[in-house]
Amino acid sequence: MKSRKSIIRSYLLYCGLKREEFEDIREQIALRNDRSLRVTSIFVTLFGAIFLLINLLSGSAVIYPYFILICGGAIIAAVRHVRGHPEKFTCIRCYAMLLVVFAYAAILSVQPSNRDVPATSFIVFVALLPLSVDDRPIRMISVMLVSMTVYLCLSRFLKSPAAFRLDVLNGAAFLVTGVVFYFIICSRNVWDTYQSEKVERLQKGTISSLAMVIEERDESTGDHILRTEDYVKRLTEGMKRTDAFRGMDGEYFENVCRAAPMHDIGKIKIPDGILNKPGRLTEEEFDLMKKHSVYGAEIIRRTMDHAEEDEYYHIAYNIALYHHERYDGGGYPEGLKGEDIPLEARIMALADVYDALVSDRVYKKAYPREKARLIIREGRGTQFDPALTDIFLTCVE
Repeated sequence: MKSRKSIIRSYLLYCGLKREEFEDIREQIALRNDRSLRVTSIFVTLFGAIFLLINLLSGSAVIYPYFILICGGAIIAAVRHVRGHPEKFTCIRCYAMLLVVFAYAAILSVQPSNRDVPATSFIVFVALLPLSVDDRPIRMISVMLVSMTVYLCLSRFLKSPAAFRLDVLNGAAFLVTGVVFYFIICSRNVWDTYQSEKVERLQKGTISSLAMVIEERDESTGDHILRTEDYVKRLTEGMKRTDAFRGMDGEYFENVCRAAPMHDIGKIKIPDGILNKPGRLTEEEFDLMKKHSVYGAEIIRRTMDHAEEDEYYHIAYNIALYHHERYDGGGYPEGLKGEDIPLEARIMALADVYDALVSDRVYKKAYPREKARLIIREGRGTQFDPALTDIFLTCVE
């Protein structure tokens, strides 16, 4: 049984999850919150513009709306600058948002009247921004407590006792409402992310298990799945170091590596007599063998039909369906040509063919690696993407 203290600590730090469970989904939380931060920053800017217009028309002080407008624009610029590099800038962005919250509280507190006290509720929205790093409730509560402390301390010395008492009441309402409201939303969002990740991992594990079943049936492939996955990792690492691909999202390359083992999953529908035939396949047998790419894509579509918006789904689908396409358009199943072939399929094609060349199969002996590299080089621009071929040959050497 968990103690009351440990339960409270779990909710404050990890939204009711265990630490390892929270850490497992932290990246997904950060990606989701980056999107939320962009929406919130646009809202901040629009709110500031509307507030500025109202104050200008009414002749009121414009220090609030100017501040809000500038902060909103700065946040939008910062988000655009750090997009794709969250691991490098999360702490900087977090502390920058904290400064925004405290500065805004200070500005509000020095105003002599409470005429614009309703605007203090806007601190709630600004206080949400530091949580773009992660959804730990303790951070949100700390931001609110500190910002309100700054506000009330300055209000105590710069306002009349009556105005200060009103600020205390507003501050208490702000803290209670804000903490309860965001604590519920925060915990719910983390729990939903955790459940979605759990289901997704179960599905991916099921598909990976199917891929291993294929390997057990196909006597010619041996550890083909593991080796091709290794070649894909080497190639994607090389792509990251190349100017043409350096700006690409690192998550894309991770998804390509995770999806690589599923490229031949459609072979589960190919009869054993064809799959393990020691001699050359007849034309009819080869036509049936070529259908494994279509079968594989269909298996992935049916297994992950709810995840059509997920990048991993599309990458796995494209790898299964198109990894036998040729750069010159002579491949199958659709005869795609050049860059019409999805990048992930062009990556998989190199790893798949190279491993087939250097491995023993029921119908041939393994080629020496030097000869295999020569064959890959000869296929540059005809069977394989020229740029990827150059990177691949460097990586396998």
